[in-house]
Amino acid sequence: MTFKFLLFLILPLSLSAQQIKGTVYDAVTHEALESVNVYFSGTSKGTITDFDGNFEIPYYVNTQSTFTISLLGYVSQSFKDPLHTDFSNIRLQPKVGELPAVFLNPDPWSREKKEKYFVKQFLGTTLIAKQCSILNLDKIKMRFNPSTGKMIAFAQEPIRIENRDLNYLVTYDLTDFEITFESISLENVQIMGDFEAPTHRMVSSFFVGSAFFKELDESKANKGWVKRHRRRAYKVSEVRLFKLMASGEFEKEGYKLFFKRKKVDFDNHIRSRKHGNSYILDFRESQYDIMDSKNFQSAIYLEEPKLIVSEPGNVINYHVLKIGGFISYLKVSGMLPLDYELK
Repeated sequence: MTFKFLLFLILPLSLSAQQIKGTVYDAVTHEALESVNVYFSGTSKGTITDFDGNFEIPYYVNTQSTFTISLLGYVSQSFKDPLHTDFSNIRLQPKVGELPAVFLNPDPWSREKKEKYFVKQFLGTTLIAKQCSILNLDKIKMRFNPSTGKMIAFAQEPIRIENRDLNYLVTYDLTDFEITFESISLENVQIMGDFEAPTHRMVSSFFVGSAFFKELDESKANKGWVKRHRRRAYKVSEVRLFKLMASGEFEKEGYKLFFKRKKVDFDNHIRSRKHGNSYILDFRESQYDIMDSKNFQSAIYLEEPKLIVSEPGNVINYHVLKIGGFISYLKVSGMLPLDYELK
């Protein structure tokens, strides 16, 4: 079982031409900051500030994405109502070096062991993940706490992922990452030679953050294989699943819904209703199994019987949702921008 989420976002100013404009400064020195990242989280809609700290970006209409302003070494800022926000004088605070936390329980796991868990649960375990590399893995701090059975990870700078299969360079600002383990009894385990017996079994994982996508290699952006790979990834993605649920095309596209291992009628168990720029999905039960047109099986677990889904298919109240099975294996390696359009 796994949690898979992603998102934070917001936008800036200018109602007239639907352009968001602003200027970014250092909050301490008051100097203009160039090369600041300005983007709609989870999309490929973004820009950077010029030499004078100025930026201008078209408003991305079909989104509930957070509008994010970030720069390495500074505290990021996010906004949820950019069209009604004044961005003429944005001040970014420099990050102050934090003292390492003092833990009562020492970490018994090696860096190598924790990296293996992190990479699998962050990038995923599908064939796409094998074509991905974390370019700044050494900047990610990880710790396992044996008393709680949890491994956490955090980074002082955005994580940069090179996805060669989908031709994306993904910048991911990790907000929260956690893997929960349960201990394994070694009472009847015989240890031979240098074999390291497993002491814990993974129960679940989850992470939250803000992503921005750009072409890894602009010369390959329109290549046939890139389009095919992205189309393939989109057809089995989480955002497509919830977009089909919201639009009422779930069964039309070959998806099947199961409750207690029995196939059930979608309309009898899930109701979709439009609410502004989003959809509200009401569920009769708290747990369902799903099979897509390729016979990949996934499961959804709901802490509340209601999901809020944006038009592109992003779950807004992600904290009430857990996902298991195939979709949970995709992770960041299988993610596409929210503004991706199937062609």
